[in-house]
Amino acid sequence: MTATGQGDPGSASLVEEAGLRLLVESVRDVAIFTLDPEGRVATWNGGAERTTGWRADEVIGRHLSIFHLAKDVARGEPEAALRLAAAQGSARDDGWRLRKDGSRFWASVEIAALRDGDGRLRGFGGVTCDLSRRTHSDALYRQLVEEAPDALVVTGQRGRIQFVNSQAERLFGWRRGELVGESIETLVPERFRASHVGQRAGYVKAPRVRPLHSALDLHALRKDGSEFPADIALSPVQGVDGPEVISTIRDVTVRRAMERALKKAKDELEAANCELEAFSESVANDLRAPLRQIEGFVSALLAGHADPLDETGRAHLGRVRAGAERMAQLIDDLLQLSGVSRGPLARDPVDLSALACSVVSGLAVSGDDRAVEVVIADGLSAHGDSGLLRLVLENLLGNAWKFTARTPAARIELGVGERGGERAFFVRDNGAGFDMRYGEKLFRAFQRLHSASEFPGTGIGLATVRRIISRHGGRVWAEGSIGAGATFYFTLPDAAPAAG
Repeated sequence: MTATGQGDPGSASLVEEAGLRLLVESVRDVAIFTLDPEGRVATWNGGAERTTGWRADEVIGRHLSIFHLAKDVARGEPEAALRLAAAQGSARDDGWRLRKDGSRFWASVEIAALRDGDGRLRGFGGVTCDLSRRTHSDALYRQLVEEAPDALVVTGQRGRIQFVNSQAERLFGWRRGELVGESIETLVPERFRASHVGQRAGYVKAPRVRPLHSALDLHALRKDGSEFPADIALSPVQGVDGPEVISTIRDVTVRRAMERALKKAKDELEAANCELEAFSESVANDLRAPLRQIEGFVSALLAGHADPLDETGRAHLGRVRAGAERMAQLIDDLLQLSGVSRGPLARDPVDLSALACSVVSGLAVSGDDRAVEVVIADGLSAHGDSGLLRLVLENLLGNAWKFTARTPAARIELGVGERGGERAFFVRDNGAGFDMRYGEKLFRAFQRLHSASEFPGTGIGLATVRRIISRHGGRVWAEGSIGAGATFYFTLPDAAPAAG
């Protein structure tokens, strides 16, 4: 055996290759493998067997797509990762992978292009780490992030993208390996990029949570150059390497279209209502003139020319005048019903007890000299429009006054109590009452449960009450029985409890 000053280069190369193989095989928890230029497995270490459950003789020669989810294979993701690695020298391809038994694990995958001395592509080297083995919570977190309905993009302090989830890939059309390391301005339309850089710098100096559904008019840019309106939430967090920002991005194209359609419909409805109101007022004024003439001539006939008429004739004229008066009242009630939906709604503290006392005083001096016991609870207060709430009490207390006209010991009460878990005001009387089978008809315009000969009225008052209470965000309903009185309930948001 002859000793030499230098080792045999061929032997050294064999020793290095054997040492490298031994090193690769000794790695137990990391899958290390190589692929041929078409993506078929060429080598497979023991760590890859332990990670995936596949033996080397089962996978060598098979395409790497056997480790990917079916939906990712259908989208061509395995081939896209190899193309990106070939173009850039390396690529990261994190995502879900499949074991031999069909179970999934979250993998961190690095793929590097292997080239010979002439630069020709000889294949790929890959390293896969099973991150789901770290902790169950980490795997669950990643699954939640990946399956989140919104796109998630994590950026560092300098605005470089550090992570994107699967929804972000689908929304923007970029693979995560193409986005990681790029500026967040990649996803911003070009006309906004300059200003976005300044806004981002300001956000880094004063980070704060910005929720979704902000009033900002934001747009985002896809890989194909198309833009879409976006709702973007920002959440500052402390990452391992410093401050990070999690951006939650949602495509609101459909929502914006619906908002535009709703605004257009609202504008058209408001315009139609304005025209209808103007028409109603015009018709009302046109009708009032002939009604006044009819009433005036009938009054003149009865005052100065009644002698030639017999009792029947005078009765007929009386009915004509009464009809004209009812028609005039109906016109006024309809205009009032129309008016309660117009104009701004005040939200001021209102003393309902004081309002009710004022209404009852007016009823008591209206020419009806009968004795009525009226009980109004002290301290009833609410928040709302005092003018409209007075109209509610005028209708409810007025109805109670009217429908107790034939009750010997009439009693009317205004109070507050709890009904169905909510505080409700009520007006109660012991008058004529009504049949509960027809209770819902009470609040419809022109719907009456008693004839005009029994109790006068136009059938508009309770419809006006419902419209006012609805505008305040409350509800109104009634309970009663024939001959045993009625109770009308109404709720008002933020109503204060009764004193005592």
